[in-house]
Amino acid sequence: MADLFHLNPGFFIALTVALGAAAQWLAWRVSLPAILPLLIIGFLIGPVFGIVAPADFIGEDLLFPAIGLAVGLILFEGGLTLRLPEVREVRRVVLNLVIIGALITWLGCTAAAYYIVGLNLSLSALFGALVIVTGPTVIGPLVRNVRPTARIANVLKWEGILIDPVGALVAVLVFEYILLGNRSEALGQTLLLFLRFLTVGTVIGAIGGLFLAFLLRRRFIPDYLINLVALALVFTVFALSNGFAEESGLLATTVAGIIVANRRVPNIEGVLSFKEDLTILFISLLFLVLAANIELASFMQALSWSSLALVAVIMLVVRPLNVFASTLRSPLSLREKLFLSWIAPRGIVAAAVTSLFSARLVEAGFEGAGILTSLVFIVIVGTVALNSVTAKPVAQFLGVAEPDPQGLFIMGAHSVARRIAAFLKTEGFSVVVSDTNWSNVATARIEGLEAYYGSPLSERSDDELRLSGIGNLLALTPNDEANALAALKFAREFGSSHVYQLEPGRSSRARENLREEQRGRLIFYGGTTYAQLNNLFNKGGELRKTPITAEFNLENFEEVYGKDYLPMFVIRGKRISVVTEESLELEPGVTLVSLVLAPKERPER
Repeated sequence: MADLFHLNPGFFIALTVALGAAAQWLAWRVSLPAILPLLIIGFLIGPVFGIVAPADFIGEDLLFPAIGLAVGLILFEGGLTLRLPEVREVRRVVLNLVIIGALITWLGCTAAAYYIVGLNLSLSALFGALVIVTGPTVIGPLVRNVRPTARIANVLKWEGILIDPVGALVAVLVFEYILLGNRSEALGQTLLLFLRFLTVGTVIGAIGGLFLAFLLRRRFIPDYLINLVALALVFTVFALSNGFAEESGLLATTVAGIIVANRRVPNIEGVLSFKEDLTILFISLLFLVLAANIELASFMQALSWSSLALVAVIMLVVRPLNVFASTLRSPLSLREKLFLSWIAPRGIVAAAVTSLFSARLVEAGFEGAGILTSLVFIVIVGTVALNSVTAKPVAQFLGVAEPDPQGLFIMGAHSVARRIAAFLKTEGFSVVVSDTNWSNVATARIEGLEAYYGSPLSERSDDELRLSGIGNLLALTPNDEANALAALKFAREFGSSHVYQLEPGRSSRARENLREEQRGRLIFYGGTTYAQLNNLFNKGGELRKTPITAEFNLENFEEVYGKDYLPMFVIRGKRISVVTEESLELEPGVTLVSLVLAPKERPER
């Protein structure tokens, strides 16, 4: 079977993509970072069963440059998510983590590898540099699953992205120093390399980011070419920077992404969406290929009690020292520091850079260098497995996790929206309303509702709107186009299955022009327009709860109220779901929330 894949490139590519997609789906189903199933599957198809051997098939001359470009794109996409207002409160903490914390991690992991595993000092120093990084590929899914408070989430996100080029820089410096050996000029050459790395990566990244932002802001690129041009520019920036200073492309693409994210360019959401899709594909392929490329004998040699003790020291000693030293005199509480001390999973940059440097050291004849890749992969698997399984209960135990996102963000603060919001609030759900009409917002606040004054479609709202515990959008304004735009925007944050809007009015052009994928789910059974909803409330409609039991089901409910009622929400314990235009089916034990009229006031349909 292995010969089949070695001889047929189509089978190799199809297998890798299919298994990557399967691993991503499995990770989504069990709420774990995708890196775990990807590494396990890659290890099984590579060193265990010998189905594929990526280095033999592709060749290292092509494999590692391709890996580098993919990692560069991943860091660019990470940089696109870094908006400066997010980090204003904790910027000193982030800077300390990527400077002081990186130094503590490097020295601590170097000492641990030297004394626990028995690596020589040079390889221990390189190992310490390689495991400095955490990375957005594992931090992002973990934060989405755990939903820690905004301050912790911002620290983890910024650290995870900025630490990658820092770790790569330290690894490059140590690697070059090892190759130079004990020559007198080794220290001077290493310092020169350090300056070249920082200068080249920062300058080329800044030029690339400013140039892309300029093109987008001046609309010099047609919409259908934006993603292609952005991708070409990212690859160009990465390759140019690496050409002048080895591995500085990681810094360059990160800088370019941060600049584009903070230049308020149009179409940034489209660029980010496209890059996220590519990132998922590249992550799937990279982890599979890198895991499949491990040598089984080397891995088994590295897997021992000493390597497991190394992982424990990195997680339980080195990381806490890093965090507590970096957060001295910071606004973070002890509970927040403890949670940050537990979260430091290693990701794709550690795997990719390790595979590259280990192969080069083996070629250069350094004894024992081959074990580096296996040792780093053990650290990756150990930290990711423990963090992904325990992060959520640890966050809940420490009280640093946001509430379960069952709350609702209601676009519109008119009288109808306020009545719905007030009812939901009394049922214990978090509710935030928004409106561009100050009178509506002021009235909502007087009534005790949390209200945002402004349009949630504006860029300003990204920095000002606080949606802790919110997981659903209800777009209830009379403006059908605004409802659809809000649904498109918040589908990225809440997921497309949790954004809802009223059905466009019969005279609205949005009814004809908006396809299903261009709007949210139509809410309230049968499809309800703003005019219909407003009319029902004006006629004295009331929101009522009805427990559904085996003895009293939906048919019994309709016998009491007829068919002239509007089902709106279904409550299951502490969870709420919005009734949509699809058929309504209720099981015993749930509570139906409906808008009903007094029997004599029921209009005929």
